[in-house]
Amino acid sequence: MNSCEAPALRWLVALISSESENPVRKTVMQNLIAYAVAGAIVYYAARSVSWRQVVDASSDATLVLFLGASIGGFLCWFIGDTLLYSRLFTYFHGSTRVRALLPTMASVYFLQLVNSYVASGAYVLFLHARKRVPWITAGCTLLFQGYVDVMLLAILSLFAIAIVPTSPIRPGLYYAAGVLGAGCLIASFWLWWGARLDSRSWLGWLYERPSMATFRIARPSHFFKLMGIRFMISLGAGVALCGQLASFHIQVPLAQVFALTPLIVAIGNSPFSPGGIGTTQLVFTMGFARFAGKSDLFALSLAVSAFNLLVRIPMGLAMGSPLEEAVAVRRDFTPNRAKSMDVLRGDPGN
Repeated sequence: MNSCEAPALRWLVALISSESENPVRKTVMQNLIAYAVAGAIVYYAARSVSWRQVVDASSDATLVLFLGASIGGFLCWFIGDTLLYSRLFTYFHGSTRVRALLPTMASVYFLQLVNSYVASGAYVLFLHARKRVPWITAGCTLLFQGYVDVMLLAILSLFAIAIVPTSPIRPGLYYAAGVLGAGCLIASFWLWWGARLDSRSWLGWLYERPSMATFRIARPSHFFKLMGIRFMISLGAGVALCGQLASFHIQVPLAQVFALTPLIVAIGNSPFSPGGIGTTQLVFTMGFARFAGKSDLFALSLAVSAFNLLVRIPMGLAMGSPLEEAVAVRRDFTPNRAKSMDVLRGDPGN
């Protein structure tokens, strides 16, 4: 360990120690902040909304159509995500069957009621407990999938703007182009020129990090296959959205619905939005403002958020297996924790 790395590691150890002193308090505070932000967004989206019209719109909605579209969309997401992460883990950490991933996926969807960052911890736990993947390496695997998702989102956004120039996401044209350009540069680094760099340079050092193995192993075929699965999920989400709009008698051109779907997918998974509460209301009332009254759109957004909330709650029952794995990991980790901390601190005698 060189002199530059030692202070950073000591600071990290101190941070971990202080954060773990009262994890319950920290979790409660994070949840309160997440729901406070979501509540503030809902309040902002509800400005000038007629609650009487919201009730009327909800009463006039075709419940069977709404439930059918919502259940179909949810199944598309759940099954698609399970297949996606099964392929991701198989490509980089050994064969992973869809059935083996189902309890973890249910836990992820339940924990999305807190936020997407907390939910992603279930994937990390699965990789560490089942595949013996180091914690940081598991996190980097999820980072890789996040990178693939962002690239696909940029591509879909540019395509939507080109097909539907009047789409509400048109102001993001240059941002999407910039993200795609940066993403292509990052891909070229990991696929081609990164391996040629001197390990003494910071980019060479990054390339050779053991935790970045997923990025080094990934081939173009992996990118395209994972993007293909995510694209089909997004397509299913667009079809479900069409049904939800129709159930509230909101007529929106099909092209406009699919043009706005990338934004709905992105903002709906915001880490500051537990279960999509808040951001869903904002996107619906602003994105489709040209096609329906704000009260009708707000009513639909509330129905979508309520469905997403109710369908996730029972999934907490499936958390038994992941929790048992967490207990086992903690049991293995705790006896060696003090010794590991001392080694990282550089205490004499270790």
